[in-house]
Amino acid sequence: MLLPIKVKRYLTIGLFIIASINFNGCRKLVEAEIQNFTTAPVINSIIKAGEPLTVHISIATNFNETEITSIDNALVDLYADDVFIEQLTLSGNGIYVSETTAEPLKKYECRISIPGFSEAVCKTIIPAETSISEIEHISVAGKDTEGVTYPAIKFTFHCIPDEDQYFEVRIRLFQFDSEYNADIINFVDPVLLNEGLPLTVFSNDLIQDTTYSMTINYTTGSSSSTGGSYYANLFPFILEIRSVSKDYYLFARQKFLYDTGRFPEFGLSTNTAFPLYSNVKNGYGIFIGYSSVISDTIYPHY
Repeated sequence: MLLPIKVKRYLTIGLFIIASINFNGCRKLVEAEIQNFTTAPVINSIIKAGEPLTVHISIATNFNETEITSIDNALVDLYADDVFIEQLTLSGNGIYVSETTAEPLKKYECRISIPGFSEAVCKTIIPAETSISEIEHISVAGKDTEGVTYPAIKFTFHCIPDEDQYFEVRIRLFQFDSEYNADIINFVDPVLLNEGLPLTVFSNDLIQDTTYSMTINYTTGSSSSTGGSYYANLFPFILEIRSVSKDYYLFARQKFLYDTGRFPEFGLSTNTAFPLYSNVKNGYGIFIGYSSVISDTIYPHY
């Protein structure tokens, strides 16, 4: 039966109102006050023992800028243990390189002069590398929530319990022609659990001896089926243990929280915004360092 035109019109208006309530009822206009942003230099450098120092210099601008503004007219003076060593050379795009090779147990400091800004200062101490005494690969350490096995690696490294030390562990997988860091899952080691974050960056807070054996479960991101069971595909890898500066440790932890705040998992997010860690005076950025020890290539098998 056809409805009169008036009734049709009222129904249409009613449906439009309901749709408006359903789709717009939970919306709220949020007014944000955009404060004036003062530009400042950004200094970034991750120093590895045994390699020349490389420093990238740019300018921090407001949020609507789409490109990084590199600085090519800075003077970058390098000091080691408070003694002037050299002035870094510009290689292009805001990157400055030293002729000096970084050494463990030395304090490095950069003093950066940029026209129009106060002198930026940053410093760090490169820790001495540790050593690895044992490495054991466990092909099947457990099963994930989907029933796929995952492997683990157990290793022993040396530390100094009377000193504050910081480390990072990386399992570097080789798959075909590419190299990538393995994803770490199912944390069980008490030293890593004590950190409170799903990272393999840790301190020696709980380590009471000169050696420590750590177990790390990992996944290769690839599996195969045999007789109805799924097993993680194993690939050659090397184990890298970095002895990192305290600023490296603090930055890695804060970056995880920062990324979690920016890209939260659905239903697990918080409304907390975390800033990035910086140890640059009169500027932003990081000036951190590490020394590294790596194993021979390990070829795991079932």
